[in-house]
Amino acid sequence: MRRLAPWQWLLLLLALYLLLAEALRLWLGLLWAERVGLVLAALGVWAFINGRFIFAYYHALATSLRVRRLPVAPGPGPGEHLLVLAPHPDDEVLAAAGLMRRTLEAGGRVSVVYLTSGDAFDLAAGSPLPSREAMRRLALRRMVEAWRGLEALGLPRESAYFLGFPDQGLFALFTTHYYLPYESPYTGLKAVAYRGSYRLGLPYTGKALEATLVELLSSLKPTRILLPSPLDAHRDHQATAYFGMQAAASLGMEARLEYYLIHGGYQYPLPKGLHPRLPLYPPPRGRGLPWRRFPLTEEEVRLKEKAIRAHKTQMRLLGRFLLAFVRQNELYSPFPIPAREALAPEEEGWAVLEGREVV
Repeated sequence: MRRLAPWQWLLLLLALYLLLAEALRLWLGLLWAERVGLVLAALGVWAFINGRFIFAYYHALATSLRVRRLPVAPGPGPGEHLLVLAPHPDDEVLAAAGLMRRTLEAGGRVSVVYLTSGDAFDLAAGSPLPSREAMRRLALRRMVEAWRGLEALGLPRESAYFLGFPDQGLFALFTTHYYLPYESPYTGLKAVAYRGSYRLGLPYTGKALEATLVELLSSLKPTRILLPSPLDAHRDHQATAYFGMQAAASLGMEARLEYYLIHGGYQYPLPKGLHPRLPLYPPPRGRGLPWRRFPLTEEEVRLKEKAIRAHKTQMRLLGRFLLAFVRQNELYSPFPIPAREALAPEEEGWAVLEGREVV
């Protein structure tokens, strides 16, 4: 910034003096009611401009009291094998960078299974209407970013398993395309085609995806499986929960499942941006879940930020959202949905069933 000359400082101070003198003269000439009205109007303008920031920090302060009352999640043991199911590259570090780092330091093992390579985020490809080739190149970039994010936590590239199924298409695979191949409208692909994927050539069907998850769980034998809650607002996250729960149930691994929530409701988490000294509070969509907090050390918080920043294609557009997960703790639930006792009867239709006999 260019420094002001002495004569410029003189003119600036003179203008400031005249402004304050005129404001004081006007203030003394007003009636007391006019003064109150002027102050209220000024406060209204200030609140209109800064209201959302005030609410965000108030919300963070109020919820931090709730976070402190949550039970602490168990830490990893020396023989722990943590497996994280991530719908897209970046979900794993948002949800569990601290837990993955702690598991590694405790002498355990970490594996991350990416169901998609994030090949449907058109704005991240560099233009509003990217070609199908550009979307495929985006997938390869995001796979490299996922490697770099894991390396920031001290994990080897061999920890990552890319399945290569279609971004924004997992819910269709679970429902209408469980047997019939799905064609991605973003890439034009009908089968796994990215170099570095776990199984090239697999058709885009729910059956193929579920069989792959069963194969991985059976061979890796994780002792702890982290996956999205079906309450997540994103359809890919919901489908990941369904596929993951079905695969684990087929192998008798239900007791090893724990759940996280990324798209947790309007503007979650507040405030946006980097606030490493604030706690991460339970998301609105996860109300009623038995959340457990996993406190992070300062080093783990720093490494989590570094791992998130490795996802450069996402940081350019969603940086404030991603960095909002760099907090003092992470949150996990041992159950995917709230227990009946945690909800009001009208919320889940229990009132309709009350008094009826089960046949």
